[in-house]
Amino acid sequence: MGLHPGGRMSPLMRIEGARRTFSVSRGLLARKRTLHAVNGVDLEIEKGEVLGIVGESGCGKSTLARMLLGLIPASAGRIVLDGAEVGRMDARALAARVQPVFQDPYGSLNPRKRIASIVALPLVVHAIGDRAERRRRAVEMLERVGLPARLADNYPGQLSGGQRQRVAIARALVMQPEIVVCDEPTSALDVSVQSQILNLLMDLRREFGLTYVFISHNLAVVEHVATRVAVMYLGRIVELAPAEEIFARPRHPYTQALLASVLTPEPGKGLPDTHLGLAFPDPLDPPPGCGFNPRCAYARAVCRKRMPALAEDGPARVACHAYDPIHGKEFA
Repeated sequence: MGLHPGGRMSPLMRIEGARRTFSVSRGLLARKRTLHAVNGVDLEIEKGEVLGIVGESGCGKSTLARMLLGLIPASAGRIVLDGAEVGRMDARALAARVQPVFQDPYGSLNPRKRIASIVALPLVVHAIGDRAERRRRAVEMLERVGLPARLADNYPGQLSGGQRQRVAIARALVMQPEIVVCDEPTSALDVSVQSQILNLLMDLRREFGLTYVFISHNLAVVEHVATRVAVMYLGRIVELAPAEEIFARPRHPYTQALLASVLTPEPGKGLPDTHLGLAFPDPLDPPPGCGFNPRCAYARAVCRKRMPALAEDGPARVACHAYDPIHGKEFA
């Protein structure tokens, strides 16, 4: 990594105006519509951080995750990893540096392969070591993620959900990547197991100097792990701030509503009300102006006409025309 003109280190990954569109048909006779799954995202991912990306289902966060992994190309804009454009990198070179941990620990593992073979597969693809060396490294990584060596010859179906996710983590780390993209890595697990996996991920981050991109709809989980948080809505980032800022002083009305919806253990509180209604906007027919305006209690005329840009406010950035009446702060 090089230096910015100001002297600080350049980000490990830089996302510049990234867009991803899909052509979607709603029936045999209906004309195809364009879905803007990711719609102009700018982000920098710093080495060693845990960047949480949050939002409701359909906001584009998983599509963005797959773009970072090179699994789907950007329709416009670019994603740059340490100076190299992801869309032009050799797939194996990219996989050596950026690895995924997906939501479903069973669906992402080949049920016909033994655990040691699954973990060693990246070493096979990259022609690292002989068979004995690959098995040794796979077993070492299994033990590092909390699985005993005796499970190395088991099949995924013989393991619990938490154990299978540990296998997926071991496979992701066996090549010692720089960035791990975690897409809802605990949402398919029992609540009792989720904290174990989260704590494991944090331990591995410290041990291996990892950088995480952590995709989730669960703000309680993100609060536990993230150092910085990006809030997405209809393919755009509407707020970006250090984690402590997001949870102590949310600026965007959508972020405030998400935090208000987090269940609390306090007795007598009852179920939270986000005041957003049940209907998420149709991504194929987004409203004009700010995409959040039909659900926003603070919306005004400009919100229905013009998309707000991310504007700086101290350590945070927020895209909201109505931010000033909420906090008494004037934006240009």
